[in-house]
Amino acid sequence: MSYEKRVAVLKQINKGFSADGSALSGAVYLERFGRELTIKVQAAGLAFVKEGRYAVVLAVGDKRFCLALDGSEPLKIADAPSIKDGFSVLVAFIKDGAKPVAFGRCGSSALSDKELLSYLTETEKKGDVPAIPIPVPPVEFPPLAPNVPRAPTVPLPDFPSKEEPNDRAPFREGAVAYDDEAIAESDYFYERVQEGDRNENTAGKGEGKGRKKKGGGNLKEDDNAVNPFLRTKGKLTYYKKVREELERAFQKFPTDTRLMKVFPRSEWVKTENALLGVVYENGLPRYLCVAAEKNGDPPEEMKEHCTFVPESPFSDEKGFYIVFQDADNGAYVNVSES
Repeated sequence: MSYEKRVAVLKQINKGFSADGSALSGAVYLERFGRELTIKVQAAGLAFVKEGRYAVVLAVGDKRFCLALDGSEPLKIADAPSIKDGFSVLVAFIKDGAKPVAFGRCGSSALSDKELLSYLTETEKKGDVPAIPIPVPPVEFPPLAPNVPRAPTVPLPDFPSKEEPNDRAPFREGAVAYDDEAIAESDYFYERVQEGDRNENTAGKGEGKGRKKKGGGNLKEDDNAVNPFLRTKGKLTYYKKVREELERAFQKFPTDTRLMKVFPRSEWVKTENALLGVVYENGLPRYLCVAAEKNGDPPEEMKEHCTFVPESPFSDEKGFYIVFQDADNGAYVNVSES
């Protein structure tokens, strides 16, 4: 079976039929396989019409065809002559008469748009052009001109997960070995952890071994993991003292992420009256913290040692009063001094 293919470029005849007001352009593709002819009309930006309809008039050899155009599906002619010598085609708008929209031809075809329009008018009077539903807007849009740059695409950032997994271990592993280094006499952080523990009746006596039950490491095994490259200042004496009770608090109270904007390497939980937190350095606890949300002056028991930390660098309206205690010896620390 023979195969033939020809293309004709469309040129606008009358204005007012493009969606954006620009000059209408496009092409008509004909493919003949055997005796079946497939017609594809691609008119970029052909306007949607609420009333009336579009039609295609095709001249191949000595044959003339009038077809309804719906703007999406290829048109078919079951028995058509050869298109090797070319063809002429007219796209027209029909409403109270026929009006030419665009015309094209290729090969040796010499028929004009006026001749095709005359044939359409006669066929329309006979009622041979089938009516079709209102055409839908074209699915494909014309490509950008070569000299029009495309807008650059900006990759979206990866957002952290909103929910932490339930089985997460609240602390980093690998604390250095314990010794009997002196501990500060005033244990403000330790007292607040114990106070929060007393206020929660759900904490059972057996939760002291919380890390074992939750699948975490053993405290004694952690104490034997010494890495001199991670920590040089001290040996986490104070942190070792409060670790078990601190872990119970982190397992029991809900996570609070507001201060992680200020201290990215930290963890916080919200108790009834304050926030408990751990700030890390090189993967190990550096400061143990108690924070109270700003609501006027700082709480009386925090005034002597607290530091105000704004929640946003652009405003001091919202923030937290925070007490920092060194994880090595429990000494109070001012942020400006560290």
